[in-house]
Amino acid sequence: MRPTTILSIASAALFAVGCVVLSIFAFVVHKDADHGVKWHFWLAPILTLGIVATLVQLIGMYWLQVGRKEVRGRRVSE
Repeated sequence: MRPTTILSIASAALFAVGCVVLSIFAFVVHKDADHGVKWHFWLAPILTLGIVATLVQLIGMYWLQVGRKEVRGRRVSE
């Protein structure tokens, strides 16, 4: 595989993991003892799951459209 393929897949996966970690941090740390969790802190995990699902789908489609062809040795049209 070309370095750009590996870098693209690795950076998208790393970004997805970072989103999950920041979402959990925001949800756990910002609890208000008197009023519970504010609306934007419980919404963070939901948005994060959407972002992660999108990144996983992008990684999969990138692999199907570009990565497999590079592994097989066929050129990718630019």
